[in-house]
Amino acid sequence: MDKRTVIAFALIGLVLILMPYYMQLLQGDTPQPSDPVEKPALRQAEPPQITDTPPERQPTQQPEIQPPLSQDEKPASTSTFQARDIVIDAELYRAVISTRGGVITSWQLKTYFDSYGNWLELMAPNGAGLGATIASESLNSLEFIPSRDRLDIYGDTQDLIVFRAQSPRGPVEKRFRFQGNRYRIHVSVIAEGLARDDKMAITWDGGLADTENKRGTSESFYEGAYEQIVTYMGGEVETWDTDRLQEKETPPSGQLTWIGVRNKYFLAAIIPNDGRYDLSLYGDNKIDPLGFSYRDFAFDMYADSGLNIINYSAYVGPISYDILRAQNRDLDGLERELDLDDFVDYGPYFVRSILKPVTILILKAFLAMHALVPNYGVVIILFSILVKVVVFPLTHKSLESTAKMQTLQPKIAEVRERYAKDQQKMNQAMMKLYRDEKINPIGGCLPMVLQMPILFSLFSLFRGTIELRQAGFGFWITDLSQPDTIPIGGFDLHLLPLLMGVSMFIQQKMMMKDPKQAILVYLMPVFLTYIFWSMSSGLVFYYTLYNVLTLAQQIIMERTKSMLGTS
Repeated sequence: MDKRTVIAFALIGLVLILMPYYMQLLQGDTPQPSDPVEKPALRQAEPPQITDTPPERQPTQQPEIQPPLSQDEKPASTSTFQARDIVIDAELYRAVISTRGGVITSWQLKTYFDSYGNWLELMAPNGAGLGATIASESLNSLEFIPSRDRLDIYGDTQDLIVFRAQSPRGPVEKRFRFQGNRYRIHVSVIAEGLARDDKMAITWDGGLADTENKRGTSESFYEGAYEQIVTYMGGEVETWDTDRLQEKETPPSGQLTWIGVRNKYFLAAIIPNDGRYDLSLYGDNKIDPLGFSYRDFAFDMYADSGLNIINYSAYVGPISYDILRAQNRDLDGLERELDLDDFVDYGPYFVRSILKPVTILILKAFLAMHALVPNYGVVIILFSILVKVVVFPLTHKSLESTAKMQTLQPKIAEVRERYAKDQQKMNQAMMKLYRDEKINPIGGCLPMVLQMPILFSLFSLFRGTIELRQAGFGFWITDLSQPDTIPIGGFDLHLLPLLMGVSMFIQQKMMMKDPKQAILVYLMPVFLTYIFWSMSSGLVFYYTLYNVLTLAQQIIMERTKSMLGTS
């Protein structure tokens, strides 16, 4: 989580906490009770939605068994050969592995699309996924001879492609095992004739592609810097953005669960078998040929001991809670807790333990509604009503406390006038007045504090959930993951934040009793309209609906004060 996002959370939290005091301020004040080396350059009609849900434990079609390495097999090691592309066509993606280095050069998702409606490409231009090194010497320029030229695979079927090359230290083999309906693959890298100190490493060169067309656009605190490397080592999740990596901080080493490079909605992660690994991480801000800046990442994962084989899995796909949880079962049907769902945006790390269970519960409810209602805009409407019902007792208590404070204003003014020159006696008289009237002066604050985990979880959920990506609602709202836009005279007008500001203004206007405080009634809606201006339309739509529902609740309470005992 970048610093600007944390500051934004702090500001919003401060606004929410101080809101009850601000409301009381409108009626009058109330007294208080008494270092790595530089990495060498390596670069020279919609189909049905399919989920990455692992099959039940049952026999699967076994992949073709390849013979072991032979010293007699010596593919050309020269770099002057003509590289070929080996295509793997699966249900969920179309991958390309180049015979130059046996690396992944393309990974297109079939159920996610770019802005032109094409299959979404995850590999960055000139990127090289799942490369290898021996004794710090890259194998990415070697010619790897494939066991087949193409693989078409569907359903639960698994199959294998083997790539063989001759390195300066001996034969090398890469085995890629695929399953038709999984984003996950299994890879083995085997080398013969290694010296004891010749460490092998798995490499990923290049961050993920700009899947959301953000390059060249200004980055708001709401969007945040999602492009980063994330590691899970020794039971701790750490994020590594370009700023941190350029500070030459020593990368971790030890028991590695996974390492991945991500953007906002997608992820490429390496999941090694149990063992200790050393990491080298690289990150830099670069300029593309069009003059736009972008973040570039790479990492190397070294086996901590002199092994001649590294077995690992790779996940290249969406950051979706259910799909990431499904990765706890590997292609062999073995279970292992990976916690890959930590890539889901659960909020700042310092409050993640609190927000994570709340966010998961909210996300499950959100997706359950979508299973019944196919339009996510309608789901947000129903969801806002559901949340309002859940927090109704808390909101009701807050509004009721504020309403009681309104009726007490004449007596408060009288006490303030009587003890204007003696602050201590004024406080004592105020506290006695509260006790006699059975009013808690901070009664409107506690309910809001209890709602904060829900509000922060919703903020993170609507900001980063992939389910809202390219999900339209209707009218001018064509993508709930992006700000709503109405072009007017060359200016992009965001109507939803304005509607949210108007609903808040009406609500504040109803609460205002002291005309001298009118400036605050205008200030708060304008401030929050500015904060929400560039946020996703799904998030702003939700908060606008929530404001309208709160306003309706407030109007009903105003008309039934006698029933509440506040008139």
